[in-house]
Amino acid sequence: MRGPDLRSDRGETLVEMLVAIAIIGLAGVAILAGLRVSVATSDIHRKQTTGSAYARSYAEAITEYVASAASHYVPCAGANAYSAGTVGFAGQLPAGYTASHTAAKRVPPNGGAAGVCSANDSGVQRIDITIATPDGRAAEDLTVLLRKPCDTSMAVCA
Repeated sequence: MRGPDLRSDRGETLVEMLVAIAIIGLAGVAILAGLRVSVATSDIHRKQTTGSAYARSYAEAITEYVASAASHYVPCAGANAYSAGTVGFAGQLPAGYTASHTAAKRVPPNGGAAGVCSANDSGVQRIDITIATPDGRAAEDLTVLLRKPCDTSMAVCA
């Protein structure tokens, strides 16, 4: 009787096993890195979407505030003249988000390019609203045109 043929029991060598483990490890690292980028991108997009929605809400609050009384219109408004607290928007932003706007730019009556606001405010101004996230990863901007409401008691529109 003959013994078993040892040549048929050929196993994998140590080098082959190390190469296989290294390849599997690299594939795992690549998958985890892809997931990390995906999560970070999703976080930024979520914050941009939130900021965009709140920028529109802040713009509506400013517009409604200015339209509610002629005295609410600030000629040549400085930066944050229509702050969130002033227009009744305070407390509506998610924790850590900030709302701000630039100084008003004059919009000429003939429809030309907006320029620096001067003492002769035409009653129409442009402000740029910014909603920023607490971590600085996303900020949304929105441009709003504000028009001075007519004084109905005097039947005059300035």
